[in-house]
Amino acid sequence: MSTPAKPLNLGCAYGVAFSANGATLLVLGRDLVAWDVATRQKRWRGKFIAHCSNMALSPDGSRVAIKSTTGQMAVVDVTSGELLVNFQNKKDGEGCAPAWSPCGQYLADGGWNGRLQVREAATGKVVFMHEHAGEMLRGLQTLGAGQLLLQHGVKTVEEGQAQPPDYCTLWQWPLQAGGARRVLELPKLNSLMATPDGTLLATLHYGDGAQRLSIYSVADGLLLDTRVVPPGGGTGNTLRWLPDASAVVRIGKGQLECYGWPGLEERGALPFVYPCALDFLPGSDLAAIGSWEKGSLQALRFRTGKSA
Repeated sequence: MSTPAKPLNLGCAYGVAFSANGATLLVLGRDLVAWDVATRQKRWRGKFIAHCSNMALSPDGSRVAIKSTTGQMAVVDVTSGELLVNFQNKKDGEGCAPAWSPCGQYLADGGWNGRLQVREAATGKVVFMHEHAGEMLRGLQTLGAGQLLLQHGVKTVEEGQAQPPDYCTLWQWPLQAGGARRVLELPKLNSLMATPDGTLLATLHYGDGAQRLSIYSVADGLLLDTRVVPPGGGTGNTLRWLPDASAVVRIGKGQLECYGWPGLEERGALPFVYPCALDFLPGSDLAAIGSWEKGSLQALRFRTGKSA
């Protein structure tokens, strides 16, 4: 019987992502680092643009798009660590992480200024743009069937006016003006994450005076289940589904919380210092956990049944 490998210290890591084949783990911190998952050795390290804050792997795992706090974007080769293209878009402003088109030829990018843009991944040329006045674009996720999920945060309105709910829309690649379908509306929508097959949507939001984890159908926006969860703090808004969609994990305040699906029963919690990112290696119990202090590559197991 083999002894489980000890957790691998990833250092300060506010972004983590496994490649499509599971061979490489990318860790975004002060630098961008590529780890060989099997040997647990660093393949390369680089600082390609200043103040990098987000990243997204291409569908085939061969390239990674990175984005800075100024909105500047670049694309790096995952195998060699070579900078392939720098978009030089330093004045676009901060926003959410980019998302790749299913074909891997385009990158979608959302800004705090409400601007949605699509660029050629090879050149950075903008091929589509749509403005959302009075909104922050807070999240992008490419789903199956060539769809893009977009999270909209409605900015605070003037005193005396009713605050509109936050919402999310579904677009079809290639993106076209007027081609979005509103999936659902929720007040104070903090986070959302679709299942790998794009059929279910986990949301973290406020309702009935408490923070709630709710599951909706992507097809019709129907509420399937909901429960109250502990109040979050800091970056405690991130949700991640297990690869088989048997549970959803929420990054809470100083811990990872697991809720089974269907039913949303508690499956336990893992204490962790300043957690902020999470990714799972399909077909194994390995998880990469990002932390503002010290991230980790480790086995992650949550027991079935309700926690005490």
